[in-house]
Amino acid sequence: MSFLTSKAGSLKGEEAVIHTQPQGKLHRKLQARHLEMIAIGGTIGTGLLLRSGGAISRSGPIGALLCFSIVGLQVFGVASSIGEMATYLPVEGAFSHFPARFVTPALGFAGGWNYWFTWALTFPCEFAGIASLMAYWIDTSRVASWVWSIVFMIPLVGINLVTVTGFAETEFALCIVKILAIVLFLIVAICVWFGAGSNQGPLWFRNWDPAIVGDTSLNRFLNIGGSFTTAFFSFGGTELVGLTAGEATNPRKSVPRAINGTFYRIIIFYLGSIFMVGVLLSPTSPVLKAKSIKESPFVYVYSQIGIKFGADMMNAVIIVAATSAANSALYACARTLLRLAEDGNAPRIFAKVDKRGVPVNAVFAVTFVGLVAVAGAFGAGKDGSALTFDWLSGVISLGIMTNWMIMSFTHLRFRYGYLAQGRRIEDLPYVAPFFPYADILSLTIGFVVTIFMIISAFYTKGIDGAIWFSKSWFMDNSWTYFGVPMVIIAFIVHGSFVSGFRLVAYEDMDFETNRYVETAEELAENEAMKEKPKNLKEWAKKIWFKLF
Repeated sequence: MSFLTSKAGSLKGEEAVIHTQPQGKLHRKLQARHLEMIAIGGTIGTGLLLRSGGAISRSGPIGALLCFSIVGLQVFGVASSIGEMATYLPVEGAFSHFPARFVTPALGFAGGWNYWFTWALTFPCEFAGIASLMAYWIDTSRVASWVWSIVFMIPLVGINLVTVTGFAETEFALCIVKILAIVLFLIVAICVWFGAGSNQGPLWFRNWDPAIVGDTSLNRFLNIGGSFTTAFFSFGGTELVGLTAGEATNPRKSVPRAINGTFYRIIIFYLGSIFMVGVLLSPTSPVLKAKSIKESPFVYVYSQIGIKFGADMMNAVIIVAATSAANSALYACARTLLRLAEDGNAPRIFAKVDKRGVPVNAVFAVTFVGLVAVAGAFGAGKDGSALTFDWLSGVISLGIMTNWMIMSFTHLRFRYGYLAQGRRIEDLPYVAPFFPYADILSLTIGFVVTIFMIISAFYTKGIDGAIWFSKSWFMDNSWTYFGVPMVIIAFIVHGSFVSGFRLVAYEDMDFETNRYVETAEELAENEAMKEKPKNLKEWAKKIWFKLF
């Protein structure tokens, strides 16, 4: 059994008071392999596989690649920052707890509820995407799209009500399918790029025409800015590893491992996919604008080399990806609401955890939000799921970026407070690289991109063609009138009437409560992982530890 510190020990050598994990709280059952797959599972979903083509069509192959590269750079910094804090203090609900603990309670309240709301909307958003995908096989005239949301939602909720391992094993299996599918796509796409299935030879970069869409520099700027919402929506979930630390066995081994692979996952899965689609198709291609999976760029590569069942295969894969993302959303929502309730920022009923370590009431709360969204899709007609997906994804994009910025600022104060109290960097189980530049870069990207997005939202047809109140504008830019005000109002209300706005002083920061204390077995395991294997038996043992 691992231990958590209960009271703050002094820096002068006093022994911290420790206790075993209290009965009825979350159970530490997530293995390293679970965390690594969860770090992928929350990200590869409908954003990359359904919406990325639209980003290339709007901003061009270089424009889309630039958007995804900038957001990917921010993701790496944010994931590393969260990893440093979560490995040292592996608590559930990190996105509300850390800002309240190291910045100000008002920011913890606003950030926590924003994070919960973002994932609460992601949950039905992914089901709306699934419903649209199912229409490829069964027309909405036969089965309304919202029905599929219910069909997929019920078993997923049931799995999350069993134990945390139910969620983890489901995510592990779904992620393997997604990873294999993306790798297969990249291999086939490279073959097509080099001329497979064509008598015209390699494509090289002839489709980079134009490389960035827009007849003027200003319009190119606006088109790139408008594609950032797709990039943020696609990358959302990379930070989930910080949330899983509270239920990880030996988080000082598993959390850093999950984070260290973030950089390579971004390059291979995201930038690799965007690059390949950009060299295979011109920005003017109707394939990029099509919303039907049958005409999507991820099916195009298979049709080029004569694989006729490519559309069916990719449709199934994207449904798997969306199910995985919904699974992660349900998990993230439940744990965030649990922490909000424990910190007094949500009704105490949501702090209840059953004997299996499942926050049942928090899970039911997320399910209720999902059902409300399904009801909205039902009210919008037989194709209501597609409209619901467009509206929700806009709010989610802004919510994701806001939470990343909050956590970057929180990490700055965490590290400065840690050093101000005379603590040593080498005592941190995981040290985020490039401090403080990674956090500063993350905040800079967030502020600049927000300006890009706001300007682009009100000039959707270029600088001379502003659109304000069309139906499509309200569907695509919901974050401007819903997401932004929600975060600001939550921060101001809590600060004005509850906690105030005073920052937590560096000397008052608590770095002991909830600090993870490893057992002798865990310490030995961590040291063994650092040693280079000397023979076949040791190599086998190392591989076993890495996998399980």
